[in-house]
Amino acid sequence: MKIVLAEVHSTRIPTSRPHQMAIGTTNVQEDVVVKLVADEGLVGWGEAPHMVGHSQRGETPGTVRVVLRHKLLPAVLGMDPLNQEAIGLAMDRAVPWNTRAKGSIIMAAYDLAGKALGTPVYNLLGGLVRDRVPLSWSLPIQDPQTISEEAEQMVGRGWRILKVKVGRPDPMQDISAVRAVRKVVGDAISIRADANQAYDVKTAIKVARHFEELGLDFFEQPINQSDLEGMAEITRQVGVPVMADESAQTVADMLEIARRRAADYVSIYVIGPGGLHNSRRMATIAEAARMPAYVGGALESCIGASAGLHFAAASPAVTLGCEMSGQFLLTDDFGKQRIRMEDGALLVPTGPGLGVDVDEKKLAHYRDGDVERVAAD
Repeated sequence: MKIVLAEVHSTRIPTSRPHQMAIGTTNVQEDVVVKLVADEGLVGWGEAPHMVGHSQRGETPGTVRVVLRHKLLPAVLGMDPLNQEAIGLAMDRAVPWNTRAKGSIIMAAYDLAGKALGTPVYNLLGGLVRDRVPLSWSLPIQDPQTISEEAEQMVGRGWRILKVKVGRPDPMQDISAVRAVRKVVGDAISIRADANQAYDVKTAIKVARHFEELGLDFFEQPINQSDLEGMAEITRQVGVPVMADESAQTVADMLEIARRRAADYVSIYVIGPGGLHNSRRMATIAEAARMPAYVGGALESCIGASAGLHFAAASPAVTLGCEMSGQFLLTDDFGKQRIRMEDGALLVPTGPGLGVDVDEKKLAHYRDGDVERVAAD
């Protein structure tokens, strides 16, 4: 089996309400969707989503499209999608970094491989550890009353894990917001907070002291992603567990975080590290370092969400509620059916490949610009 054709689709889907974080606000989710076609006629899907219009390491939908068309897709056409490691090496030789662009191709290759073998992707990642994944709902930076009302509404819909986005100029307002959510949902609901790098070390420690009293599950990425020394200092000084998110975007990042003990927990993505094969490596390091992990989300469509579910399903280290919640915040999705949710958890798809049935009419409806096609010679 060989990859003989690739299509690149740029899409825009509005969110149902503004999703404000310390690094920006998402009103419209920009996505780059990759379709790989094999000589046997099978199709694999991947995507590179971009909340706030960019990654934290320089990629945008525009750069992803250009690199896919001119560097990465020409490098992998003619290759066997079963050979994801070889595909990864070919892309690394073609161009350095550009991990989101590479991750979209690896995702589609896994989808193709699973379909060719008639098995779910989780069986290509080590086999099933869990068949459902608890889901976290993110509350935006907003006034305490508004997010408390949303928190109460989501708990009423069955959610059992809430994440409060923090990082306001006045950290006392962040504390008030988290306190208001805790008051309205009670102690039985898990709450976590995410600063998206907003604080300095001193402020983060001060805020974390209050979070300890509120019984938070963890405090995510309190300071700049590059300051692992500061992350380690916060981790040593506070009682609430600290999670590395933006700091943990590559396998090398994961090694350094584990070596420095720069966090208690770690967020692992299926797109940011350059593909599922690298996500798996990061999870292995986290497991060896006894660092619980979750699968981070970037408002992926059903394509990326399914990839995240397969990865979580096959990763012993992923023991924390995850974030594949795009289908609940976006006004629409590319799937013909939604991923099923029961008792606050998403059910892992069991069909071949990613188990996603993409509706290409919807893909065309939300497309932003022309489809770009690259074919084998």
